[in-house]
This record gives sequence, C-alpha cells and structure tokens, in this order.
Amino acid sequence: MRCLAVFPLLSVLFTSLPLHAEEAVHSLSLSLAGNVYQSASGSGSKLQPSIDLRHDTAYGSLFVQQGEAGIGLPAPGGWVSLAAANESQWALGANSSHWMGVARYGLDLPQDGSLSIGYADRLGNSSPGSLLLMNLDLTLGHWGKQRVSLLGWASLADQQRATSLGHQAAGNGRHLEQSNLLLMLNHPFNPRWSLDIGAGSRWQADSAHQHSAGWQAVFGLNCKLY
Repeated sequence: MRCLAVFPLLSVLFTSLPLHAEEAVHSLSLSLAGNVYQSASGSGSKLQPSIDLRHDTAYGSLFVQQGEAGIGLPAPGGWVSLAAANESQWALGANSSHWMGVARYGLDLPQDGSLSIGYADRLGNSSPGSLLLMNLDLTLGHWGKQRVSLLGWASLADQQRATSLGHQAAGNGRHLEQSNLLLMLNHPFNPRWSLDIGAGSRWQADSAHQHSAGWQAVFGLNCKLY
C-alpha cells in the first residue's frame, strides 16, 4: 500500500521494490492520505500529500517514496535498499521532523506483498540514536478488483534515541517505539485512480515514559501519472 508509509509509521513503507522484475519500471504516483486515531493519551488526525517515484536503471532502482529517497538493488529472495528518510513523513517513531539514514533488506511475498527489516540512524546531532525497523504488506486476497491486505510496521529505539526523545526511562537495551497493524482495502476506480481504506491498532511510546494504545483509521486517494 503506497500511501500508508506516511502515517505514524506510515512508508513505509513503506518500501516495497520488486527489483528482480524482468522489465524496467518507470512510474510516478501522487497520493493524498489522511489518518485519524484515538488512544488513551487523546485523539488526533493528519492529512499529508506524498509522491511515489521509481526509475529502474542498469545499476538499480532509484526511488522517492513516502518521504524516503534512495536506491534499491536485487538481493537473494528480494531486495536491499539504502535511503534517507524524513521522519515527519515516514514516521519512524518520534513523530518529529528528523532525517535518518535507512538500510533495509526485503523479501518479496506473493501477490505484490513484502516483508522487510531495516536499520535507521539519525542524520544530525539533535535527538541522536538508532532504530530497528520491520514492515509488512501481506495480501490476504482479492474481492473482485479490490485488494485486501494486512499492513504492519514497528520500530525499536536504542537507549540513546529513546532517552533523547523522552519516550522511555533510561535503561539498557532497546525499547518498542511503535507498533501498528491494519486491515486494508485498495479499490481501483480505473487504471489511474484508486482509493485506500483501512483500520487497525495503534501503539506508540510517549513523553511520559509510558505508551499509548488505541485504534486508527486511514484513507488515501492515489493518482498514477505514468
């Protein structure tokens, strides 16, 4: 699901790249995504545009996707990517405007799905530290032309990162920064326009050294330009 990498977590994604495709891919899509959530710490909403650009070359795939930009290369069973991600869009866990360098390895799953694990490190001096990442986009089936999928994303912050954000009390090891799992439906109107709708759970560390659990709903309108 392209648009959901923008949500807390969102890309993620967000970054599914079928890099071993036989034919080169050159594509550009625009999305407008909304997120509404409710948890013990309160409710909120977010509306954000995003871009999904991919250009295959003889040396790898160049991409800009949900606040993340970099290069992807084929790997055994899937792909690897190196990128820079803007945290305010890509929502690695801090819900703040920070840049991070991201390296990940992804497995291609049936019917355009993917499972990836990654490592992100802060680019800059404020709120330093690193995150371990996991993203899931699992196709459950199709209902007519509509794709039904399970979308999940989570991150673990190291002690330095969690402490600098005030999200967890100081301690050894890594802390769960966020965890999200949603049931999604993608409805194509035509080859150019499609709609994403979904709902599921939301878990995120907060500045009170606690965590907030609840639910969230997501909506996205996508336009494929080419």
